[in-house]
Amino acid sequence: MNKILKGTIAGAAGITLLLGGAGTFALWNSSASTSGGSIVAGDLAVNAGSTAASWSINGGTPRADLTGFVAVPGDVITYTKVMSITAKGDDLRANLTVDPASIKAVSSTAPADVALASYLTANAVLTATGSGISTGPAPYTVTAGASGVTQDVTVAVTITFPKSTTPGFENSTKLGSVNLQALAVTLTQL
Repeated sequence: MNKILKGTIAGAAGITLLLGGAGTFALWNSSASTSGGSIVAGDLAVNAGSTAASWSINGGTPRADLTGFVAVPGDVITYTKVMSITAKGDDLRANLTVDPASIKAVSSTAPADVALASYLTANAVLTATGSGISTGPAPYTVTAGASGVTQDVTVAVTITFPKSTTPGFENSTKLGSVNLQALAVTLTQL
């Protein structure tokens, strides 16, 4: 073997032994504390107020419930309830909407129930007004701002059973049953 090659191999082996046996390479390191601060998480909630809800049918006199009412195409049912909204957070924005899952078919296996629930859900409209709540059509945006929003808001959900100009269009909903006892609104952060 050539002397230069032998010398190179021996030199590399020596460096490897020195590096491997010397432990670890020390890197300089330092740390210091900073005087930071603390943060507080905000809040977002919608809760039913203490006043009872009311229902009206075709703009008529408010009533406590829908007992005995049989809907037909063309009817407009309005649910009104005072709810409490809390929104706290400097950059918090949330949508207030009708929860479509709260308009439920009485039986998920009965085609007329499912058709009626679907038809009514597609035609449910929420209205709400108050400080921090956007104006115009739903969905409504609640903007907390620096001071936050904590208030009671009157929420109305209008459910229209549309009457089509096409004869028989609503036939799939005949004798359908829908449960509106758990009608709900949701407040969802954007």
